[in-house]
Amino acid sequence: MIRTLVCASSALARAGLAAIVRGDSRLEFAGEVSPFELERSLLAYVPDVVLEQRDGGGDAPHVPTVALVDDPRAAWAAEAYGADDRGARAILSRDAAAETIVAAIVAVAAGLVAMQPRALAPAARADGERLTAREIEVLGELARGVPNKAIAGRLAISEHTVKFHIASIFAKLGVASRTEAVTQGVRRGLIML
Repeated sequence: MIRTLVCASSALARAGLAAIVRGDSRLEFAGEVSPFELERSLLAYVPDVVLEQRDGGGDAPHVPTVALVDDPRAAWAAEAYGADDRGARAILSRDAAAETIVAAIVAVAAGLVAMQPRALAPAARADGERLTAREIEVLGELARGVPNKAIAGRLAISEHTVKFHIASIFAKLGVASRTEAVTQGVRRGLIML
């Protein structure tokens, strides 16, 4: 189990984050602290990962951290590529879904770096066309090798709509096959394999 310490300035935010941690069998809730208590609490709680809702700047703990911030794109460039062990190894928006937060905690505990696709500059063709959030979801399913019918079931849309999204993805990325679409999606930072 991954010992996870929750940190946020608001008691309500800490309670919400604690509920997410407690709700997954892979995670062990280590405790909750305010940002002012974080550094001195690390020795007492001995977390594997810190789940921290950030209100502003400040030093990051010397523990792998999943940071929830207002603007992940701005925070990512400034912090995630730090040379030492300080800094967040996952930066998500505050409104990230519980399953996204848990996935980031698991990834960070495994030594990986995690981010939401919107934390990267969106991919666009020269004419400015960008993939929609739904198209990025479909592209992610293509990367997993999921057939159209299964994509439709997973996303609760019709097969016709899946085909429409795939055609749109191909046009926007300038590709002619699923393999090319996935390759371009990875190159442009839209999806991770």
